[in-house]
Amino acid sequence: QNNLGSAYSDRIKFDRGENIERAIECYQAALQVYTRDALPQYWATTQNNLGNAYSDRIKFVRGENIERAIECYQAALQVRTRDALPQDWAMTQNNLGIIYSDQIWVNRGDNLERAIECYQAALQVYTRDALPQNNLGSAYSDRIKFDRGENIERAIECYQAALQVRTPTTLPLDCLQTGRNLGDLALAVNLWETAIFGYEKAIEAVEQSREWIASENRKREIIEENLNIYEKMMQSCINHQQYHKAVQTIERSKSRYLVELFTNSEIYPKTATQTEKQQLQNLRRQIASLQQSPQQQQDNLATALQQLEQYLEIFKQREPEFKLTQKIQPIDIPEFQQTLDTETAIIEWYIGGGGHAPSTAPTGGFAFIITHNNIELVTYTTTEIAELETWKNNYLNEYRDKAKQKIWQQTLSAKLQKLSEILLLDEIVATIPNHCRQLILVPHRYLHLFPLHALPFTSQTRFTQQTEFCGNLLDCFPSGVKYAPSLQLLELVQNRIKTRTSPAPELQPLFAIQNPTEDLSNADMEVQIIKQRFDTHDILIKQQATKIAFNENLKNLSNASYIHFSCHGVFNFDYPLLSLLALADSIEENNETDAESRYVTMRSGRKAIPEKCLTLREIFADLELSKCNLVTLSACETGLTSSTEMTDEYIGLPSGFLYAGSMNVVSTLWSVDDFATAILMIKFYQELLPKVSVAVALNAAQNWMRAVTKEDFGVWVKSLNLDKKSGQSVELWLVSSLEERPFSHPKYWAAFCATGY
Repeated sequence: QNNLGSAYSDRIKFDRGENIERAIECYQAALQVYTRDALPQYWATTQNNLGNAYSDRIKFVRGENIERAIECYQAALQVRTRDALPQDWAMTQNNLGIIYSDQIWVNRGDNLERAIECYQAALQVYTRDALPQNNLGSAYSDRIKFDRGENIERAIECYQAALQVRTPTTLPLDCLQTGRNLGDLALAVNLWETAIFGYEKAIEAVEQSREWIASENRKREIIEENLNIYEKMMQSCINHQQYHKAVQTIERSKSRYLVELFTNSEIYPKTATQTEKQQLQNLRRQIASLQQSPQQQQDNLATALQQLEQYLEIFKQREPEFKLTQKIQPIDIPEFQQTLDTETAIIEWYIGGGGHAPSTAPTGGFAFIITHNNIELVTYTTTEIAELETWKNNYLNEYRDKAKQKIWQQTLSAKLQKLSEILLLDEIVATIPNHCRQLILVPHRYLHLFPLHALPFTSQTRFTQQTEFCGNLLDCFPSGVKYAPSLQLLELVQNRIKTRTSPAPELQPLFAIQNPTEDLSNADMEVQIIKQRFDTHDILIKQQATKIAFNENLKNLSNASYIHFSCHGVFNFDYPLLSLLALADSIEENNETDAESRYVTMRSGRKAIPEKCLTLREIFADLELSKCNLVTLSACETGLTSSTEMTDEYIGLPSGFLYAGSMNVVSTLWSVDDFATAILMIKFYQELLPKVSVAVALNAAQNWMRAVTKEDFGVWVKSLNLDKKSGQSVELWLVSSLEERPFSHPKYWAAFCATGY
């Protein structure tokens, strides 16, 4: 009966409340035989177990359950004395301390004093046990009597003592609890350095526990339950003016989703031999098996994880990208800053929960302005973040609702003006030194979805050069405005510059995919003109551009300096690794519904078959682009990421191509106009001269689009020597446009982003 009670107490399946009731019935039945006179030790053990059950009881009045638990523990201590059964005595003392801490009835201050006495008693035996130390810390933290300052000092001492045993690598979940307790207490009393210590341990424990736990649901729960630790860590670092550590925490939080996706994908280093792949596969399977094993196997799991770490270090030397997908790697921010030239500034955002949960950071968000020798900070209040959330929802609702598409387009300029005001762009730009000529934007969460480079602002201090436009962010940084998914990926791409040598311009080949689904009327004109800039080019045209043909041309792809996709693109919000670029014969014309999961739905409603497309998973796993300077994704929505996740930073087609080896990626943030896209792409490649960066060329093409008149555009078109069909297409579009400057509206040019270094 006693054992059956314990089984019901631990039972995972079925209703938790019912299981505890059955456990109580079993323990009470056992006590009819296990009497104190006949079997005192068994009686005491059952009393202790019954106390635990009452402590966990869900049904009935909480106060009564606590009183019954106290009675049971006190009964157990009549037999479990320190002299006779010291270990059992200490265990029950700890249990009694916990229940006194929770006691509702009687005086709260007196209960906490009793709890402290119990924990201190337990520590007389459990001298190296961290649980009573953690609990004692919590009791001192809540203590009402005596000097508050002394109680806090004692609580901190207890938590710190517990963390000597509860380390991230030995007891990650326990370390998470104590680290969070210490951080929360220290944050509440403005002890920033102590708070940073506690939260740092907790974050390490979150990352370690995800390696030890097999259940995907539980891994996700751990992240969701502890998102606020990262925010509180940042707040503590900012309060302590350790901005570099705050930025490192942002970067650390961004890595989680990538690692989560890839630890469950059979993806191997591209440089690995078959033997190495087999060894890595065996090690992964061994770890997965040990994660399911009892507690006794934890030492073996730790050994296996250490072996995996050694493997990753070996591959890191040959292929640094791979380790980023397998393990969270904190970036050294001061070291990274030293790699920046004096004319580069970075804006990295962090957008908090925005009031969705009571556990979000005290402030709503931050913008860090990073240069080679300094970090400045702009803070957003929870009110400002709430306003940003409202703006975001309105923007996305209008964009995604086909009936509101015209409203979205007509109000886009006004929307961007409002976003600039909410993000305090004037204030941010004012902190950037005037000598900075290049700006790199590192968005966070849903900020990835918006054309931040096209935001207008009113400050005139940056507009030092005579340009036609003096109103948008891209107008005042002559060396370009570009994006990076994270500083970590930016650093990775930047390091390639040291080892990569580019051939002469005339020896740089182009690889292109041209209108594979044959429904993009201007894609043919686009690619046929662009290819004239290259002496060597491999083009898969229309129905030739199948998945089979693409795979047969992987060598040409790997040797290409420039890769151009003129096709349809889809970001899959439910399964990001199934985001894709559509190839020939990949669109399901029959619109079958019996195998819905086979398809990825495009914005038009048509369905693409992932197996016949180039997916993001394949880009990460298979593509080797070690000679590539630029991948251009001349397609709709190729720059999107999920707008709902808190942990979506790395996942998108641009980051996939950066990971695969490209130095730069050009992508789009919405469903772009086919004709305007072709024109912008042609002009972009004209601007992309030797020693001109991708960002500068793209910004120049965008400014040309904004400014060009119908007359000047006609002159430019004649210089292209278009064929008759393309020429008619241009004439038709111009006739239908009523504007003197036909491409000035941001819907035509602002969607295009340059990502990379």
